[in-house]
Amino acid sequence: MTRSISEAYVVLIKRTFNTRFVLSRLTRVPLLKSLIGKAFFEGDDIMILPRDGTVRRIINMEMEVDPGEDLVVPSDIIRETVKRFKGGAIMNFCICRESNRCDDYPRELGCMFLGPGAERISPSLARQVDEQEALEHVDRCQEAGLVHLIGRNKIDSMWLNTGPKEDLLTICNCCPCCCLWKMIPNLDNDLGRSITSMPGIIVSVTDSCRGCGACTKGVCFVSAVTLMDGKASIEQGRCRGCGRCVEVCPHDAIAITVVGDPIAESLARLAPLVSPRH
Repeated sequence: MTRSISEAYVVLIKRTFNTRFVLSRLTRVPLLKSLIGKAFFEGDDIMILPRDGTVRRIINMEMEVDPGEDLVVPSDIIRETVKRFKGGAIMNFCICRESNRCDDYPRELGCMFLGPGAERISPSLARQVDEQEALEHVDRCQEAGLVHLIGRNKIDSMWLNTGPKEDLLTICNCCPCCCLWKMIPNLDNDLGRSITSMPGIIVSVTDSCRGCGACTKGVCFVSAVTLMDGKASIEQGRCRGCGRCVEVCPHDAIAITVVGDPIAESLARLAPLVSPRH
């Protein structure tokens, strides 16, 4: 049986996945940056969302608020987007974890795709799902400890052969060990800025830090957390606000807070990226 273009890409990606760190450094060469940027990153806009339970809203302390009102639920961005598209397609596997032969996180929890392009994904790679199935997938990924990325990613429309990049919205569910975007520190800064944190995110180390180093042990997928002078330090230029360091800190010494209305701002940013299904 002849392989589809997408299936051929899967074989290629699996074989070359761990060369991405070397290849991403090529974007620092001016001419190659231009060629690679246009071919693979043009029009990209991807947000990394903190895990639920890690984010609190900054509130005027003179105001009375209901218990829990200060909590922000980033996965609501995914849920509201899924509802807008009324379903999509879910990959049968996570290509990153499959390529890396991951044993720490479930390989079967693959990316989800929304928009007209999602209907064109080969059934050998993904299954079409309705709104309810898509929402259940979001819950399973949260329970598995995965971090959501959402946005337009040109390379996905290419390897999945789904047509124009404007037809496909990607929702990745990433682990810290296998994420494609671990290559961010190696990318040219301009290209790396197409992958950002959720609007209004502030990640900070508090005075409770004891310098235990738990947050530096393979937790941050972009290596933004280090120890300096016996305290954790976050390099803001690298940090993408995923919230993993908050979850692993045994002393509650790292905090994520947000200003403004990050859910509404995120949804407004996502809305023009991809049109709903026809």
